[in-house]
Amino acid sequence: MKKKHPLRRMVLCTAATVSGIVLMLALKQPAPGTAAATAPVQVGAVAGSPTASAAATGSAGSVQGSASASASASAPASAPASAPAAAKSSAPAAANVTRSVTGDTAQTQYGPVQVEITMTGTKITAATALQHPTGGQSDQINANAVPKLNQEAVTAQSASIDAVSGASYTSAGYKQSLQSALDKAGV
Repeated sequence: MKKKHPLRRMVLCTAATVSGIVLMLALKQPAPGTAAATAPVQVGAVAGSPTASAAATGSAGSVQGSASASASASAPASAPASAPAAAKSSAPAAANVTRSVTGDTAQTQYGPVQVEITMTGTKITAATALQHPTGGQSDQINANAVPKLNQEAVTAQSASIDAVSGASYTSAGYKQSLQSALDKAGV
């Protein structure tokens, strides 16, 4: 294009405007009240506050939710507790029990997926894919995907895990079987 072409000027002007907006948004600082508003909830959840732990356990799959569940389970008996919190008070006695739970087999387009989790108390300590699609390219894909999915399950402590790129069907079946195992475990 010529140096004085009107389209060139519009493109450059648009690019400069977009770049400026992106830079402004990247430099935007969080409001001072935002960080202070979330900090007491996290501290209260770890300390075992009934209100904070009830709010924190509503966020499925977060580490904070599992920390607050164990904190509310170890809360003193004199603290006001709801019926679900009272049921969790017996958890410390069974906290060291290790058990394996096998999820239902999920059928995918490329084959079955079945997950087994090992739990200590209510914490997932290991996850293993007992079945996954095999044969042809599935072997290559799942050799990479299954260990990542196993690690994600232990890290997330729930079935809210990220899918592995290139293994969409295996990831979906893994999540389905993992959720089934968690349901059977009563978590």
